[in-house]
Amino acid sequence: MTDLQNNPLPRQPWWRFRIVWLVIGLPLTAVLASTTSAVLAIRGADSVVSATAVAPEQRPAVEGRNHAATGGRR
Repeated sequence: MTDLQNNPLPRQPWWRFRIVWLVIGLPLTAVLASTTSAVLAIRGADSVVSATAVAPEQRPAVEGRNHAATGGRR
């Protein structure tokens, strides 16, 4: 008992523990990645092509793209 009282373990600062960096770093990385993805999605969004195609052969492609971009809403 006297050995433990005379020679206690030195206290280390919180940043010396690797688990602290995992607890802070992993959620922070997820937040940064999701924010970056949201910014890229908002800034790089494609505009919806007009519903009327210039040439009749382009009409299926334009309607399909608009359907995919709007989720089926007109």
